[in-house]
Amino acid sequence: MDELAYYRSHGRVTDPGAKRHLLSGLPADPAALAAVIGGVMVHRDCTRLFGFALPEQRRDEANTRYAEAILDHLGTLDERRPEDRFAGTCRDFTVLLCAMLREAGRPARARAGFAGYFGDGFFDDHWVVELWDDDRGWHLIDAQVASAPEGTYTGADLDPFDVPRDAFLVGGQAWQECRTGGRDLDRIGTSAAGLTGMWEVQGNIVRDLAALNRVETLPWDNWGLIPIHYDKLDPADIALLDEIAAVSAAGGPAQQAADAYRCDPRIPAPTPYPVPGC
Repeated sequence: MDELAYYRSHGRVTDPGAKRHLLSGLPADPAALAAVIGGVMVHRDCTRLFGFALPEQRRDEANTRYAEAILDHLGTLDERRPEDRFAGTCRDFTVLLCAMLREAGRPARARAGFAGYFGDGFFDDHWVVELWDDDRGWHLIDAQVASAPEGTYTGADLDPFDVPRDAFLVGGQAWQECRTGGRDLDRIGTSAAGLTGMWEVQGNIVRDLAALNRVETLPWDNWGLIPIHYDKLDPADIALLDEIAAVSAAGGPAQQAADAYRCDPRIPAPTPYPVPGC
């Protein structure tokens, strides 16, 4: 498998489809693309930072699975008032930036994991983009932070176009560090829901492996091994999670990620996401 060619092309989620014309002519520079995204998208839980309260009925916008549908909702990529922007999550910022980068011919992929820079060292459920550069290799970009005016996320004191690997843990790395006692299980999870520990981490191993296969699920999609509480997993299930965590932590390579994604019927995301290559 040609890894860079694979991540340079769209999967079902990032394919702009009938809305491809909205991405034509955009620059290939991540900073310029992040600025475009910042003019059309806001995080549904952070709207007060932009001066408005999101109506409860609009929270469902974050259930929009595909880039084509997000672009259809937007209509154009013209900057608009914050209250008129698409109300998504970190995953949607990531999906849209991936779609733009791939459409521009740049290898990019989504990563699901945990960010430790939003508040007091807690590693919170989060999604970022991983972009290939011939000089730097794969490096992390936080599309949500990069698209906002500087200082919006006061805890995120970092360069969002070069997120350190110890500041964002991909799902597999988080699992490995938690399994070996290298992480405080009370300091990793989903802070907004008050959920911490191994059960929170195991879901992002599987979601990150899916993302390495260009299947960028919703952050709350549950299937296969994800909804089984960690304490209820069989030893064989934990061994399987250890195996796929190693692939996630290493970021592939792409063929190994594809093989791991198909190694057990409980790993691939179900309909509406087709298994790549099947």
